[in-house]
Amino acid sequence: MTEAEEHFRRGVEAFKAGDCDKAIEELEAATRLDQNNYKAFNYLGAAYAAKGRFNTAIGAFKRAEEIAPNVASIHYNIAQAYEATGIPTEAEYEYEKALQIDPNYTKAKEALIRLKKRLRHV
Repeated sequence: MTEAEEHFRRGVEAFKAGDCDKAIEELEAATRLDQNNYKAFNYLGAAYAAKGRFNTAIGAFKRAEEIAPNVASIHYNIAQAYEATGIPTEAEYEYEKALQIDPNYTKAKEALIRLKKRLRHV
């Protein structure tokens, strides 16, 4: 296992255990060592989002998207972060992109429906 893979493994483990600070530390190290690991950037974005650092999360998710543009969950994560920062039009776009990639992505479908309902009531 490479050093980057080891940091990634520890970062995912920490994230799943709810230790977002440790996850961020490990995943930042992993992404510095392997700048093409979209999963590391995706988890890093999730860890930032869990800490309320949504703009930083969007940056990490966007890097994951650059590496792997056809992964629906990345677009879903971007949408969630945009929604949390109060940018619903971008969130809607990303949910729709996730559904173009995977039309059966239930979480994205439900989130998009909720978002559209909320936007109609604003």
